Amino acid sequence: MQDALTRLARDQACVRCGSQDGTVVCCHYFGARRHAYHGGMGCKGDSVIAAHLCHACHAYMDTASKSKETRWLHSEEFLHLCALTIVRLFEQGKLKVSK
Repeated sequence: MQDALTRLARDQACVRCGSQDGTVVCCHYFGARRHAYHGGMGCKGDSVIAAHLCHACHAYMDTASKSKETRWLHSEEFLHLCALTIVRLFEQGKLKVSK
């Protein structure tokens, strides 16, 4: 079952390319720092550390992390996309801080 944060990706634009082609999903961060966010081999991390990506950008993020030369650069790009997603959800009023 999808959690509430995962469902928030529905009808959003891709935070990487801006596409609104109906393929945008919540992509969990799996970069070099994934263990800090409860992720691991075969285990998705926290849904709050995720980016709204279209099919093409999701595929890019899946393949770009495989190169040892670009691993950290890719990881930082993915974390940046996660941050953009969090900011957007706050701006849309879909994420709120409670007392």
